[in-house]
Amino acid sequence: MNELLESPEILDVPNVPEVAAEIQAADSLPPIVDAAEFLVSEVALPRELVCGLLHQGSKMVLGGGSKTFKTWTLLDLAVAVAAGEPWLSFKTARGRVLFLNFEIQPGFFQQRLLAVAKEKGVALAKGQIDLWNLRGHAASYNQLLPLICERVKESGYALIVLDPVYKLYGSTDENSAGAVAQLLNAIESLAVETGAAVAFGAHYSKGNQAGKEAIDRISGSGVFARDPDSILNFTRHKEEDAFTVEATLRNFKPLKPLVVRWQYPLMRPDDSLDPTLLKKPAGRQPEHDPADLLKALPDGGLSLKDWNSAADEQYGIRGSTFHRLRHALLKQGKVLKSEATHKWQPIKPKQ
Repeated sequence: MNELLESPEILDVPNVPEVAAEIQAADSLPPIVDAAEFLVSEVALPRELVCGLLHQGSKMVLGGGSKTFKTWTLLDLAVAVAAGEPWLSFKTARGRVLFLNFEIQPGFFQQRLLAVAKEKGVALAKGQIDLWNLRGHAASYNQLLPLICERVKESGYALIVLDPVYKLYGSTDENSAGAVAQLLNAIESLAVETGAAVAFGAHYSKGNQAGKEAIDRISGSGVFARDPDSILNFTRHKEEDAFTVEATLRNFKPLKPLVVRWQYPLMRPDDSLDPTLLKKPAGRQPEHDPADLLKALPDGGLSLKDWNSAADEQYGIRGSTFHRLRHALLKQGKVLKSEATHKWQPIKPKQ
């Protein structure tokens, strides 16, 4: 592998305009088709590899914070598909798997694979999972992915796992939309050329993620949250060793969030937990919330001055805290200011 990476032909990666010119010269783009003809033609759908989540030939990213068992979960996925066993709570279609391990030393990876297979009750047979231990051989994606594709494109894999994807960054700036788009285009080419689904993990940005939309939690460019066909985000739940899983899917109907709990060596669904109860950041919590301020406002309403005085007297809410909570209530549609009386009044919910 190192000799291949040192080859000048591999390192001399053409720039984008040259690639575009080569594509045009080769006339390799698909033809333009008439929509009416397209609608009456038979277009085969790719095989559903993970029911409700992932088609063969598609890309899937698992997003999660540091030390959230992403490699374990991807290894569980690999064993599940190889044996046709459920993954998390989802059925899988059986298919041959290739797992590219860029990070874990072979001995420790062997221990993990043994633990996962044993826990799932799977006796792996020859030809179900191929492993490519590439720790120490990671390189930029534009060097390594073409070599991988050339090696495996005729192997009939249903699923290829790249773990971890950051080992393919090279000099790629993960905050650059253009750079990340090129990386994901290369991963897409691997999926197209091999016909396999490609799954990989991506890390969250630093800090607590509970206040962000699920699709915005992955670190770096927003392309990570727009390009993959299936996005699964694992965010820490308030319960220890539990995670809320939220799916953003291009080709499937929406899925309700679910909770999984880490029970070595697998993530297991836990239907007893509320997916909305994410772990909150540590530190001092606010002493008051908008509901407290609303309690100080009678049905008949009060002037701003009188409401401020009532809130201070009843709940100790004053100054900037009063105005911050008032703005929150206004935004939530729970109060309004009467144009006739200039009083602030609560809005009663419709029955």
